[in-house]
Amino acid sequence: MSTTAAIPIASFGNNPEVAQAIRQKLLPEYDVVHITLTLSTSLSELPTLCAGTFTQAPSSNLGSNATASAPTDLKVPKAIIFGGGVSPSDAEQVKEAVLAKNPDIKFVRLTREDMVAAGAEGPDPEVIGRLLKERLAEVLA
Repeated sequence: MSTTAAIPIASFGNNPEVAQAIRQKLLPEYDVVHITLTLSTSLSELPTLCAGTFTQAPSSNLGSNATASAPTDLKVPKAIIFGGGVSPSDAEQVKEAVLAKNPDIKFVRLTREDMVAAGAEGPDPEVIGRLLKERLAEVLA
């Protein structure tokens, strides 16, 4: 399966290196098209992207939309994943803003407790990727 057939998703986390590593672990099933690193950029970029009206690449320059050659090549995510360092209140703010624009978007939030229970002692992209694939398959089924 190539990234063109992969299900597009977006990510909000606060560590660009971990976000990129997880992006690779989610391929080929999922294509992280847009990565945001702060609450403010998540609130300004993700709702319009999910509504299909976003006309710019991610401000983080991360995700496959960052290399899109034209605004018409930007992919609209089907789901948004939240990094373990994103607070519940920040995740809820983003979720509310996105759902106001597109009620069909799904959300997955892994907590640090989820990762510890799965055997990770820190931000382990291998474990996080596996857990996210499981959760995304459930919410997008």
